Amino acid sequence: MEKAMSKIRLVFVVLICYIYNWRKPMENNNSHVADVFDVANYILEISREETEDGEYELISHMKLQKLIYFCQGYSLALFDKPLFPEPIEAWTHGPVCPDLYHRLKGYGASPITSVIDPKKIALDNKEKLLIKMVYNNYGQYSALGLRNITHEQDPWKHTPNSTTIKHETMTIYFDSLINVNPSDIPPATEEDKNHWTKILEEAEANGEIDLSRFCVPMGT
Repeated sequence: MEKAMSKIRLVFVVLICYIYNWRKPMENNNSHVADVFDVANYILEISREETEDGEYELISHMKLQKLIYFCQGYSLALFDKPLFPEPIEAWTHGPVCPDLYHRLKGYGASPITSVIDPKKIALDNKEKLLIKMVYNNYGQYSALGLRNITHEQDPWKHTPNSTTIKHETMTIYFDSLINVNPSDIPPATEEDKNHWTKILEEAEANGEIDLSRFCVPMGT
């Protein structure tokens, strides 16, 4: 059930992967060094941008950890490269990055109300768009909902408790989510099309992608 849900909600990821041919290693850039805190900062910033009053959405530490995990998984599958170097471990309530946990554990179950460091978002445009895709696909779920999703996935299920989830394990699993047969994906609703078209147009306006490279005109 969860895998079928992921196929439906990852139509946009599939488009980016195959139409833009992003499924290759990113160029090496010694000056570009992102860590888990960059990714966490950007997720929190996106949550603020998504609200009408400019306040941060109610993202708990658990929810942020799960979004971090999905970002790492899809980066490994799409770019053949981890988004950040810090390890993720299989804990009782799902995947957790210990480095991030120790920084944010003081929040407990309360919402995180500010970024960790507003000046620390060392991410390139491809990485930012990947994180936006993950947020739009999974940010709608509660912390408990995301916990339950990760409990159904192989990387957590097949990793002993409190040990590191291997990149190879994550790559194989998230590859399986991306390598889908188009005939297996149900037709998108008009609401879905409008939603993703808006995201694509905003990404183009920000200089993140070039819509003219699409194989078919938008909206068809």
